[in-house]
Amino acid sequence: MTVGATSWHRRSLTRAGRSGWLFVLPTIVVLVLLGLYPMLNAIWESVRIDNLFNPSAARFTGLSNYTELLGDSTFRKSLLLTAIWTGAVVTSELVIGFGLALLLQRRMRGIGILRTLIVIPVFVSPVAMGLVWRFIFEPTAGLANWLLHLVHLPASLWLSSTQTSLASVMVADIWQWTPFMALILAAGLDSISPEILEAASLDRLRGLTYLTRVLIPLVWPVLMVALFIRLVDAIRVFDLIYIMTRGGPGSSSLVGSVYAFSIFQGGDLGQTAAFGILLLILVNLVVAVFIRYLWRQERRIPTRKETS
Repeated sequence: MTVGATSWHRRSLTRAGRSGWLFVLPTIVVLVLLGLYPMLNAIWESVRIDNLFNPSAARFTGLSNYTELLGDSTFRKSLLLTAIWTGAVVTSELVIGFGLALLLQRRMRGIGILRTLIVIPVFVSPVAMGLVWRFIFEPTAGLANWLLHLVHLPASLWLSSTQTSLASVMVADIWQWTPFMALILAAGLDSISPEILEAASLDRLRGLTYLTRVLIPLVWPVLMVALFIRLVDAIRVFDLIYIMTRGGPGSSSLVGSVYAFSIFQGGDLGQTAAFGILLLILVNLVVAVFIRYLWRQERRIPTRKETS
């Protein structure tokens, strides 16, 4: 290649690079306006006292909003309830979803229709879902107590009792999002090579041994991705709980996001922003742990060169 051809090639690459930046520039602007600016504004609000009903009294206070939140027993309880909520619903959805995924792998009549039907709850609005389940758990005319009456069991207050309110909302969330887990895991099971399953059949692997030594290791990456998606989403839950219980009775179902909204209703923008930043840090820690774990799992998988 001559010197002239080399310089022409470099100029072409430069022009192509500039054209590429022009194409992605609108996306960068949108991301900055919708992501970076709100986050920086929230950080600024979190270090100020700024009451929505008295904006003239706004002033810089440093980390006082954070120290007040960390010293608040209601805040600590909301984090505990968030952890209980997240662990219970995600674990239940994972276990039940994996069972449904195994059912969807069976070759039987109507399995295609079943796959279509079980995905319906995922597309229902959480607000509509909350209203439906509020009626189901209604103490006097609800379906849940009617079913208990049929089997001669005492009626329950469900959403009106501090002992059952959070568990009742968990039932609604599990019913809505278990099909999501099932479809992702079913896709992972579909990707398993038939030769591997045939070899396991020839080795007479059955039951729990077949499940723990063949299926789970093969769908483990897919399972971790599904778990990660639902874990982050469960930490941020708001609409379903707010529609069904509004965090009550008392503070028995007051998870973090509902507690943050109650602070906002009081007009305290500073503490609301501080809570949001703390929740963002928590979610990012969960994301970092999962990404690090998946990266380590990826490094353990041998490449073709290593196996040859």
